Amino acid sequence: MQIVDFTEKYVADAQTLVMENYQEERQHVNSLPEIREIPRLCELAGDGLSVAAVENDRLMGFWGCMGPWENEFGSNARGMFTPIHFHGAVRENRENIYRRMYQSLAERLVRQGIAYHTVALYAHDFSAVQGLFTCGFGMRCVDAVRTLDEITVTGESAQGITCREIGRADFPRIRKLRAGLGEHLGKSPCFIKMSDADLESWQQRKESGGVRVFAAWQEEEPVAYLEITKDGENFVTEVPEMQNICGAYCRPADRGQNIMQMLLNHVITVLKEEGCSRLGVDYESLNLSAWGFWKKYFDAYTYSLTRRIVESACGNPKSPQ
Repeated sequence: MQIVDFTEKYVADAQTLVMENYQEERQHVNSLPEIREIPRLCELAGDGLSVAAVENDRLMGFWGCMGPWENEFGSNARGMFTPIHFHGAVRENRENIYRRMYQSLAERLVRQGIAYHTVALYAHDFSAVQGLFTCGFGMRCVDAVRTLDEITVTGESAQGITCREIGRADFPRIRKLRAGLGEHLGKSPCFIKMSDADLESWQQRKESGGVRVFAAWQEEEPVAYLEITKDGENFVTEVPEMQNICGAYCRPADRGQNIMQMLLNHVITVLKEEGCSRLGVDYESLNLSAWGFWKKYFDAYTYSLTRRIVESACGNPKSPQ
């Protein structure tokens, strides 16, 4: 098996691999939608980074990337990201194919000073996941999905809770909740820290439009919220019948009372009445509260793995932060 540049002649076979790999994941996650068309891969051909694994003129695998970007994950490092449709491999010997492809790709990335390497893999593609674990990757994010069946709520629930969608005029009323989420993400083990200026900028972007906000209220005080958007983090989320959660938070003092479950059920009812059939969510696996909550009610279908190379090894080294 040879690792070569990804060129135009591999595009059609790569599209086939992407579809085959997606269908494999659908065998494990029944709530994933049917996809008839995969995004085109022509942009990867001849970009100088993307690689192909070839054996006897047969495409065994390919790996491309988006980027690079500066200050990845708030660091001083350059980074790149590979979404789930920018890579794929045949079933046989898949673990080794990914290791070999990454060995070649990583050399190219480091030569360009790209120290943060992130890739989204299907959650049940154990061969690919194991192959990258052995190359120093660790999990950071999760994509999950569910059909719009009502959630079964067990245990005692808070009294006097009402759930409703709020308009833009009421967005300032959930500012404290959004700030609470920002503070929570800055704590261990997430350490996704935002300065006051970063938090204000983030709040303003949220309030500028593009999201729907649902809140749970107790005596006219918002205690939890969910944000919904049409597009998510990968091509699966772009099907017409799917909506995606892009933010959620419940006040710590109000947790353990099924408030978020009630709010989620309200959102499910509204979206179902609007003709939707699926709801997605993406969250940080290192956010232990999110990890504990979402995996109860959603089926994980991707894991995003990341690795950071010591910048002194890069062709354009930068001081680590």
